[in-house]
Amino acid sequence: MTTLHKEVEVPPYKIVIDAEREYRPGAPDPNGCYYARAMITRLDGEPVYKNFVTYQIERGDAFGDPQRAFRDAEERVREAIANRFRTTELTSSLPP
Repeated sequence: MTTLHKEVEVPPYKIVIDAEREYRPGAPDPNGCYYARAMITRLDGEPVYKNFVTYQIERGDAFGDPQRAFRDAEERVREAIANRFRTTELTSSLPP
């Protein structure tokens, strides 16, 4: 397990968080920032939501260090679980 990969079991879920570094071409190293994304599965293999066996948390905000990116992803995972994997639906302001 690298410093850019983290796995956590929070029954009934398994959470895998991966951080990635985005490099800025032409800038001296160290440069760039870190993003994290997560994948949620169930420990028993059952679907996480409806018929989906995985639930993806997409890339979040950019941070200067990987630990802050991990914390951001963990917060978004907790929010998804607390909301039972329901996302806020956008409603159009245009008339039907």
